[in-house]
Amino acid sequence: MSLEINLDASFDRLFEEPVVVLLFDERLPLHGYPGIVDWELCGELSRMIAEKKFEGKEKARMLLYLRHSCYHGRKVLAYGLGRKNALTSQKLSLLTEDLLVALSKLSLYNVVHVMPSLYDISSDIQGLLAGVAYTILNYTSTKDREYRLWPMWDGVSRSDIVNSFKGATGILPDAPLSIIEKED
Repeated sequence: MSLEINLDASFDRLFEEPVVVLLFDERLPLHGYPGIVDWELCGELSRMIAEKKFEGKEKARMLLYLRHSCYHGRKVLAYGLGRKNALTSQKLSLLTEDLLVALSKLSLYNVVHVMPSLYDISSDIQGLLAGVAYTILNYTSTKDREYRLWPMWDGVSRSDIVNSFKGATGILPDAPLSIIEKED
């Protein structure tokens, strides 16, 4: 059992692994990293949202497969976070655990994790990150699997991600964590 956080998540790597795109229950168009994912999907995600086939309600899930690009056959899981202004550390921790269970059921242990913009969120971003890091470490340390996560979190610095996971390992000292800043 181990968890690897890879911070070398360039756009070139975006579809080398399955993608989890987290979405708030918001209007179109999608911005930031979710917008880039939607562009790679030829607007398929926006179309599903516009046609009300997917809404970013809490725990909403939709699995898409890339068909018309050089990333043919790659999986994209859209996951709803609910209303942006209602997001708290506790709620995000619960949603993160639910997402990890869903990924395990789909046998997805190596994923690019795409978070929507947190720039104008009313909650404390550090508190949100700390809760997410703790939940991910706690969940992955109890499973007999190797997990790899490439976080692409809009509005969050690399040092904030590193500090959040290192702080969580202080609470969970037996959690097997490695952080990669740049791939060789």
